Amino acid sequence: MLTRGQSALLLSGVIAAVSVFIISLIPSPIDPVPIYLSDQLPVLDGPLQINSRLQKVTKLFSGQLLGPESFAVGPDGSIYTGTGDGRIWRFKDGHMSMVARTGIDHPDCGKFHMEPVCGRPKGIKMNSKGYLIVADSYKGILEVNVDTGDIRVLLDIFLNFLEFNGSRFVFLNGLDIGSDGTIYFSDSSTKWERRNYRYEVIETNKLGRVIALNPLTLQARLLQDGLYLANGLCLAPDDSFLLVAEMSISRISKIYLKGPNTGQVEVLIDNLPGYPDNIKENDRGNYYVGMGSVRFQGSSPIGSFLDIVSQYPSIKRIVTKVLPSLYFDVFLPRHGLLLEISSDGEIVTSHHDPGAKVIWGISEAYQYGDGIYFGNFKQDFIGYISKSELYV
Repeated sequence: MLTRGQSALLLSGVIAAVSVFIISLIPSPIDPVPIYLSDQLPVLDGPLQINSRLQKVTKLFSGQLLGPESFAVGPDGSIYTGTGDGRIWRFKDGHMSMVARTGIDHPDCGKFHMEPVCGRPKGIKMNSKGYLIVADSYKGILEVNVDTGDIRVLLDIFLNFLEFNGSRFVFLNGLDIGSDGTIYFSDSSTKWERRNYRYEVIETNKLGRVIALNPLTLQARLLQDGLYLANGLCLAPDDSFLLVAEMSISRISKIYLKGPNTGQVEVLIDNLPGYPDNIKENDRGNYYVGMGSVRFQGSSPIGSFLDIVSQYPSIKRIVTKVLPSLYFDVFLPRHGLLLEISSDGEIVTSHHDPGAKVIWGISEAYQYGDGIYFGNFKQDFIGYISKSELYV
């Protein structure tokens, strides 16, 4: 006869075996493959030395807007941003007003189930004619008259379920505009919608792409596919190349648009200390790169979760089976980080908020004049700091 301890141990073993069996029967929403990221996480020394500069960031319009993502400035100095409830906002001199909605007006806009119909404006930029060009993850490429709020759809991916090169547009994200008016935008995934971005990140597939849209003919052409969560874009001042953030593998790549290397792609910088979002040029001739989250030595007691599981698809599958995607955020360290990177791919300096006391994730850092504005798709404010304060 078994003792009480032996019986308890046997019962525990049976329960564990049954649990494993049941979990094995649950289909996983993702289909990952092993991927190698890096032998060693970045160390925060040299230009990455920890500081607390971002803790001086001021919160503008706190509690008045949902997840401001990207910024653009108009001819009169007004700054525009898009938010998680599908709205386009304008602000100047401490006053903010709504310009337009990319989708329907509904009390639940901003919630998971309403994103496709309410819209989610991501990358934005003013074109030479004074229209705001918007990449909405669900609606397509939009042209917004900021005076009237009228919207013209340049590329409709919502009603038409538009396919391009054999794959449907699913997750429009970053945007930039060339000197000739060409609109460059990223389609982060041909599988996962924006609202399911956590699955895109943990699956770590290469289903992202960058497309160029002719504003006159409205014809699109593929610049590059096979990218890992293609996110923020930034053109060189002379339009000779386009930078693209490959967020899920902590890399920025360069696509050549002119010269002898036209069409070629090379890595500008990889093994970043975080997951790069939008890329914006500053007046120092460098690029601000916001980190959506961080990965560096000491950033977490267990190490970087995505690095740990990168070569183990079975662990990824189990995690997505037993945890709702919302809970994936528990693996994210609390640390705000903005990088400044040169055109040669060198980290010039970095700005931190240890413990994320003010700002923990940065979708974009946008400079206008002496001011730098910060957006994040989860925050309810616009961050602001003067250049003189940031570089003290």
